[in-house]
Amino acid sequence: MLEVDLDKDKKEISKKIKDRFSSSEVINRKELYDFLEKNFFPGLKEATFRWRIYELKKDNVITPVKRGVYQLSNDKNIYKPNVNQAIQKISRILLKKYSDLSYCIWNSNWLNEFSRHQVVNEVIFVEVEKELVRSIFNLLLDGSCRNVYIEPDKFMTQTYISENQTSIIVNSMISKSPIQAVRDVKVPRLEKMLVDLFSDDKYLVAYKGHEQVVIFENALNEYQINLSNLINYSRRRKKDKLITDFLIKDLNLDKELMK
Repeated sequence: MLEVDLDKDKKEISKKIKDRFSSSEVINRKELYDFLEKNFFPGLKEATFRWRIYELKKDNVITPVKRGVYQLSNDKNIYKPNVNQAIQKISRILLKKYSDLSYCIWNSNWLNEFSRHQVVNEVIFVEVEKELVRSIFNLLLDGSCRNVYIEPDKFMTQTYISENQTSIIVNSMISKSPIQAVRDVKVPRLEKMLVDLFSDDKYLVAYKGHEQVVIFENALNEYQINLSNLINYSRRRKKDKLITDFLIKDLNLDKELMK
């Protein structure tokens, strides 16, 4: 009986939150606290409020936009890229030698989902700890991988890599990169892919210019994007000011979301 009552209470709270904030683009933490405290939990304690936020996120009532800012959940999905056999093979090669390796693998062609023009040539990025870049490069060569490069410069990229159907680039991984596991392979979250695209001036030039605007627009429209994660990672790439200006001026995002 108690469980039924709890479920009923949760449904009532969810309905009231959706009714109250249906016309709001975002919900800040204080607004949500005040609403819950006034309508459901007089004298709401901070610890209980944090638990309520956790429950609301778990029940897909709200989704975080940035720290302390939420939106009502919608039909947007969490981005999960297609991890093909080639990427799984690379992951197996790495983990066979380094079972606890911090790494991330992704394919430039994943950006085609969001772009107007489809790029045929692909670059597979293998990002690992800085001190292991050379070892991983040799490991991939020994594993019969072709067209493998270590952090190639712009000249090598334009001269050689651009002519390959598939190239593998081994790079240093930036600490605290937003990553996820898909089919037991560590791959980037969408926030990382977008920041890497924005920061790139060598490997992803086919997706730059207005195409970059289109990619960001489609990604933001189709998938859940945590702006806090995106901005924090861009800060580690020293691009936070530039990408914030881009999001406000080119994509018309509310500047309050960038704070």
